[in-house]
Amino acid sequence: MTLYRHFPSKDELIVAFLRHKDREFWEYFEQSTKDAPTARAKLLAFFEALQQYVLSPACYGCPFINVASEYPEVEYVGHQVALEHKQSVRVRFTQLAQEAGTRRPEALANALLLLMDGAYMAARMYGAAPSNPASTVVEAARQVIDAHCEAQECAAGEKEQH
Repeated sequence: MTLYRHFPSKDELIVAFLRHKDREFWEYFEQSTKDAPTARAKLLAFFEALQQYVLSPACYGCPFINVASEYPEVEYVGHQVALEHKQSVRVRFTQLAQEAGTRRPEALANALLLLMDGAYMAARMYGAAPSNPASTVVEAARQVIDAHCEAQECAAGEKEQH
């Protein structure tokens, strides 16, 4: 009963949970990228943190994907909140791709979103097992970013850091 005093319906509880997870995600994103000096480095820093997380026993996949899978109707409020989150991640990836000087930043953002969501799904399927395909998501992200680099400064920024 206490739960329903705060959340009159299951839908409202799901929305509150997703809004909380959205805030946590962006705090995590900012924390994992704050020391990266370039946009390209920020993208890679995020994927390094993501790889660590999805290979840990603490990861049960992506709550946004989980809700969208459980409630596939696009009109469902929880599905809409999950979609908003994924769209905002795509926007941020696009901004960083533009700042990095990549060609077709939207295409790169889409590819990175797919890599991220694939890593979350691998975590759900494989858990922390050594055979988890997400163990190479950083290398996959690096290859995808490099494939979208237009000029040498895109790759040069990373080489200067190492």
